[in-house]
Amino acid sequence: MSTTLTLTEQFIEATQNLALLHPEVTSRNEERRNELLSNCGAGSKSILDSVFSTMLSQNTTDKNAHAAFANLKGAHSTWGSVMRASAASVAALIKVAGLSDTRTERMQAILNILSQEQDNAEEPSMEYLRDMDNDAVKKELSRFKGLGPKTISCVLLFSMGRGEFPVDTHVLRIAKNCGWVSSSETREGAYKVLNKLVPDEIKMDLHCLLVRHGKVCHNCASNNRPQFPPADGPLVCPLRCYSGAKKSYSIKREGEEDEEEGEFPKKKKVKSMKKCTKKSTEKTKKEGKVLKTETTSTPPPPSPPAVSPCPPPVHIKEEM
Repeated sequence: MSTTLTLTEQFIEATQNLALLHPEVTSRNEERRNELLSNCGAGSKSILDSVFSTMLSQNTTDKNAHAAFANLKGAHSTWGSVMRASAASVAALIKVAGLSDTRTERMQAILNILSQEQDNAEEPSMEYLRDMDNDAVKKELSRFKGLGPKTISCVLLFSMGRGEFPVDTHVLRIAKNCGWVSSSETREGAYKVLNKLVPDEIKMDLHCLLVRHGKVCHNCASNNRPQFPPADGPLVCPLRCYSGAKKSYSIKREGEEDEEEGEFPKKKKVKSMKKCTKKSTEKTKKEGKVLKTETTSTPPPPSPPAVSPCPPPVHIKEEM
């Protein structure tokens, strides 16, 4: 059973099983790895491209973030051009991602600082980071406003090919559900724990798979409401076997004939007794009597649904 596996074994098994469920994710990551190898670890994007595309993805949807970045790159061929452009024009280009004024201010501030530190260069760059180790890169990038641990970790992973494990809201939620981190852990705290425990060779795949899974799986989505619910119904979640994980979502309660699988149980409205009690008390006082309100006993909640046993995890052999 999965519950007897070590954390490292759980991470590896989860990666393997999620890869079978979301093969498009690992296919895209294979392309990323090939790009990094063919460009000696540089990838196809500059570090500034990665920094700003990740900044634009904060607190918005992937669709809006991609649109904002495409608008920006379509209007400005270089980041030096963005630095010299008016703030209003840049904000208009990235408006679709939201918080455009704040994002513009921070992006242009980063570009101006880099330009000043690079002898007033017309085309500021962050390519110098490729010669630094991970800790030095984190220290360097964290001095810029708007670049937090997740953004920096994403830059290290996707632009520089380093062994980093970014933690976003989906990764944090699933890690808590699976018992990989404490239920009270913060995102930054979870990053420190998971970045040490997850093996480097699976960090990119597991991160991307958890993000994707958190958007489509009823069992792992926030409030069981996935952003992109599968058209053919809830998935059989391969993560529900781990210690602390929520049980299968798509279980119909006995006797609920009208409720479809995967639909959220509707809360029953309880009629308030306050008005009735108030009226009765007033009436009794007029008659000179004292009314003793009887305590109404609340019927016990229905027994929790029986959960089908977790299917055995799927194992695949690692490629040599």
